[in-house]
Amino acid sequence: MQEIKSVLIKALRRAADDIELGLCEISDEEALNTISLFAHRPLSKEQACRYLNMSRATFDKKVKLGELPRGRKVVGYKELR
Repeated sequence: MQEIKSVLIKALRRAADDIELGLCEISDEEALNTISLFAHRPLSKEQACRYLNMSRATFDKKVKLGELPRGRKVVGYKELR
């Protein structure tokens, strides 16, 4: 199972890099469909930082600047998601 996760992580990182570099030919509809696969799962700040590959300080700075959305309280969790 860990090997499958490793392959998925590498594929997602490669796709994200291609999108950032403008090398990805993905339509708006395909992008929205892909986002919907992941959007339903709330992340903690720690998980979001790991996912975005940034420090907590950078994450907080981007939230303060409005570049990232502020977390929301979710029933059953102590911290914002």
